[in-house]
Amino acid sequence: MIGLYVITTSEFGRSHEELAELALKAGVRFIQFREKGMSVRRMYEIAKKLRTLTSEYSATFIVNDRVDLALAVDADGVHLGQDDIPFEVVGDFFDGILGVSTHSVEEAKRAERYADYVSAGPVFRTDVKRDLKPIGLEGLRKIVLEVGKPVVAIGGINRDNVEDVLKVGVKGVAVISAVAKSKNPERAAREILEIVKRYLGV
Repeated sequence: MIGLYVITTSEFGRSHEELAELALKAGVRFIQFREKGMSVRRMYEIAKKLRTLTSEYSATFIVNDRVDLALAVDADGVHLGQDDIPFEVVGDFFDGILGVSTHSVEEAKRAERYADYVSAGPVFRTDVKRDLKPIGLEGLRKIVLEVGKPVVAIGGINRDNVEDVLKVGVKGVAVISAVAKSKNPERAAREILEIVKRYLGV
């Protein structure tokens, strides 16, 4: 069971370390490091700190996109998009958790053969993925029904709509802006987590 999955970003003025710690204090136990605009050396330095921090809270730590960084910092897993290193080959040399981003039933069914979980979205419109058309709750439901692996919903999810998402039958909910853009990220994470726990028991 995955539950609430908080993805860190530096896009909204807070550091990855600060966001991760606030989410962990709120009770979140699944953290992903997502960074698109830094040097690999700087990303490595931050990932090392996040690995230490998540270990202190006995939380699962996932690195987005970069299998090399995940290996270098001994992360629990890596999350890959459709344009990253092919997920079909990652299992040959990576023993950790493998998550794959998917946007359709076809992509999800192809990924589930290799992935430990698939993320599905964006469910709603989101500033983080403006180029992708939302799949909506119905698109999410189709993926949940067709895929045997745990499905994590992502994209525009917040406290106001998370209950509708959970009713579809996902095993996890990933958020970025709902926590990172909040004036009080710890409280925002705790409020969403309480709803997730009510549905999933995690």
